[in-house]
Amino acid sequence: MEQDVRAALLRLLEEGKPFKDLTVDELARAAGLSRTAFYFYFPGKAEVLMSTLAAVSDQLYAEANRWWQGRGEPEHLMRIALEGIVDVFQRHSALLRTSHEVMTYDAEFAAFYNDRVMQRFVAATAEQLRRDSRMRQLDSDAVAEVLVWMVERCNNVLIASHARPPEQVVEAYTTVWLHALYPDAVVGNAA
Repeated sequence: MEQDVRAALLRLLEEGKPFKDLTVDELARAAGLSRTAFYFYFPGKAEVLMSTLAAVSDQLYAEANRWWQGRGEPEHLMRIALEGIVDVFQRHSALLRTSHEVMTYDAEFAAFYNDRVMQRFVAATAEQLRRDSRMRQLDSDAVAEVLVWMVERCNNVLIASHARPPEQVVEAYTTVWLHALYPDAVVGNAA
C-alpha cells in the first residue's frame, strides 16, 4: 500500500497538482485508500514526499554507483553514471522540482533533503575522490560537495525546464567532472 501511495503522489505531481494544495484526502483517494487507511501507512503528506524521494534517490544512487564502484576508464564510467542520473531525473522531474518547492517552507523536509539525500551523494563521491589514485590533488570533501550540488541544481534548471537537451547536459557534466578531477594525461589516455 505504501508503494501505491507513493505512485499516487507521483501521478498527481506529474499532472501538475501543487504539493502545497494537495490534501491527504486527495492523495488517499488517488491511492485507492480511505483517509483513515492512509494514516495507517503515513503520518501525513510530507512523509509520503520523503518516502517517495527516498525511493527515487535510491535509483539515482544506483546510477551514480556505476562510477563509484565501476572498473574502467574514468570518462566511460562517469558518462554512463551521469546519463543514468539525468534519465532518472527526467522521469521524476515533477517530484524533484516539488522537493525544491517544499524545502522553502518545510524545515523538516529541507533537513531530510540536505542531510539524508544530498549528503549521501556527497559522502560517496568524496570517498571515490579519495580512493582513485589517478585524481588530481584536491580537497575531496569540498570538491565532491560542489560537483554533486552542481549536478543537482543544473538538473533542476536545465533538464526540468527543457532548456538544454539531456545529451548536451551529460556531455557538459562529463567534461567538467573529468577535467576538474583528472590530470590531462589521464583524460587524454582515456580518449
